[in-house]
Amino acid sequence: MKYYELLTPEMQATLKSAGYTAPTPIQEQTLEHILAKQDLLGIAQTGTGKTAAFAVPLLEKTFSDNRKIQTLVLCPTRELVLQTTEVFRKLSANLKIRIVSVYGGQPAGIQIRALRAGAQIVVGTPGRVKDLINRDVLKLKNVRSVVLDEADEMLNFGFLPEIKSILANVIGEHQTLLFAATMNKDVLGVAQQFQNDPVRVEVGPCNEPIETVKQSYMTASEKQKSGAVKSLISQENPRLALVFCNTRRRVKNLQKCLVEQGMPVSCLHGDMSQSQRDAIMNTFRKGQTTVLVATDVAARGIDVNNIDLVINYDIPDKMESYIHRIGRTGRAGRAGRACTLVCPQDRQKIMAIERRFRIKLTKEQDIFC
Repeated sequence: MKYYELLTPEMQATLKSAGYTAPTPIQEQTLEHILAKQDLLGIAQTGTGKTAAFAVPLLEKTFSDNRKIQTLVLCPTRELVLQTTEVFRKLSANLKIRIVSVYGGQPAGIQIRALRAGAQIVVGTPGRVKDLINRDVLKLKNVRSVVLDEADEMLNFGFLPEIKSILANVIGEHQTLLFAATMNKDVLGVAQQFQNDPVRVEVGPCNEPIETVKQSYMTASEKQKSGAVKSLISQENPRLALVFCNTRRRVKNLQKCLVEQGMPVSCLHGDMSQSQRDAIMNTFRKGQTTVLVATDVAARGIDVNNIDLVINYDIPDKMESYIHRIGRTGRAGRAGRACTLVCPQDRQKIMAIERRFRIKLTKEQDIFC
């Protein structure tokens, strides 16, 4: 296969030992362009292997004997930073390459010491990266590759000013790789501003739900919603279930309600420390807690293969968030299930989602609890 022919024997061996049996479409279609130092705009649905798509060729291009920062990866959340860092480390197991992650929620001093010890690849959130640049700790003059990962979400979170400030410090000749799950005018605007004649690679239907996810909705009043969640989980018996709420307060209230009903439930929201979030995600990944209630911001970047069921306790405020939410299940071709709870007064919102993505959600039998 041509994909492997483009890689060094060391990387081929690493991929084999790491369990990568064959490249995904986004990996196969972007490798040659990234190795050729071209700017690239990659659009692919969640769960299609975007992280390895850029991690493999960037590691191949990294000079291990140069201790300067050669690659900068920007991610929208701490969770995605940690997961991306883990992929880089896994794929560099046989290489003398140092990867450092920087993000809020961890003392800056720890990250400053790590950077001063030397790093070729830095993965971080825009806020912390900008802070470390301002402290004159993070120096980007030797950077030759910049990745804007989940660019659509970084823009949704309002990180455009930080991105502009950070990229102004990348003064040498470099390539810019932009990856997103959805395409919109904001993403295109960033591509036009920061990329030079980018190669555009789109895998699968752009902005459309994953075909392996069975999508439905259920009518339930506000008072009936928590009972509907419990009934859906009991009915589906998923290995792991992820429930989305629109606000931190609703996350906390729903978790409390479900725990009182005897369900093993944890929650994830922005009020938690990084250590708390890490502990919760570890128990969720291991299946020690089978239900996780979260906000969009907290759940962004969650990469867990065994999520069988996603429940939208609230209809998302932004239509694109619907795609991101249901994309937490049905990953890598596996079957998944997504159900949205709809108050009678919100029926128009679910109809708008159906029109926007040209889909028809199955109407579930109402569960009155």
